[in-house]
Amino acid sequence: MKKRMPLVIVLLAALLVLLFFLFGQRSGRDAYAEVLTINGESVVLGEFEMVLKDRVAEVYRYFHETYGAQDSAEFWTKSFNGEIPLEMAKKKTLEKLKIIKTEQLLAKQYGLTDDVSYRGFKERLTEENKRRAEAVKKGQPIFGPREYSEMAYFNHVHDTVKRQLLDYAAKHEAQAANEALHAAYESMRKKGELKKPDRIRTQVVELVFGSGDSSGSLTRSAAMETMNGIRSGLAGGKEADAVVRQLGVNASVKERTFDDSTYAVDSSEEEEKVFAAVRKLKPGEVSERFETAGSVFVLQCTERTPGGDLRFEDVQERLKWKYAEEQLGKRVTETAENANIVIHHKIYDEIAVR
Repeated sequence: MKKRMPLVIVLLAALLVLLFFLFGQRSGRDAYAEVLTINGESVVLGEFEMVLKDRVAEVYRYFHETYGAQDSAEFWTKSFNGEIPLEMAKKKTLEKLKIIKTEQLLAKQYGLTDDVSYRGFKERLTEENKRRAEAVKKGQPIFGPREYSEMAYFNHVHDTVKRQLLDYAAKHEAQAANEALHAAYESMRKKGELKKPDRIRTQVVELVFGSGDSSGSLTRSAAMETMNGIRSGLAGGKEADAVVRQLGVNASVKERTFDDSTYAVDSSEEEEKVFAAVRKLKPGEVSERFETAGSVFVLQCTERTPGGDLRFEDVQERLKWKYAEEQLGKRVTETAENANIVIHHKIYDEIAVR
């Protein structure tokens, strides 16, 4: 007959198990334990470790390239000429968090958001991934990944915050900086940064080719060779029509003008190559050959007129956004550099790369 375990021991064992589940994880690793504050805004353990993980590859690469260090159990706590990987990773994490928290606090200050906490972020991440999973089940289209990782979703959310900040600064601050914008315009104009593209008139000489089966049809190789002769004639100063007649080929000669309106339209990769070549041509000069499906052509510059400077009104919007971006960047950098940091070393010192 088996002896029964005393009731007191059973109850004690049950109590220990309950305490383990209730407090064991919290005492060990509470993701919402405050690690430090930046200008009064809390940074919790989960948030710090999320940003820390994003620094790991950079730090490892530095020690590998500088000291030839290899990954090992003791790598992160080993000293390399006085530099310790874990300390560097933590320092870089803190520098990054200073920027992040400064931008988040500005967003709160401008009324763009009311919650920049890690807990709120995690709740939104869970909801977003739940929404995406349900959309996939229903066969509905989703943009981006099926499921966001923590860092990917944070980058997505924070990029949105930064765009909102820039938009706010452009609308509320750069708008009032008319004098600064005009000064920026004059500076860029004097540096030649606001030139319109020159107006370039060209003659386009084109040869069509085929398989060579039909009467009078040129093969590709024959068309290429003939176009070399046309290029030579044009480069020698002859008129396009005269060159074509002299060679006795059925080539088309058309005029085409390139100006700022030409470059403004959406273009294919091949058209961009043509634009790039034309921009370099001086009057009388001939481009290289360009091939399309079934034809080859060259362009000769016949006239080039300077485009002049863009007006202030033409670039005002661009200047406004550039000014806003510069001012916002300065504010964030200065605020982050002078941030008041309070570190809770009991938690901070125990953080490791896992």
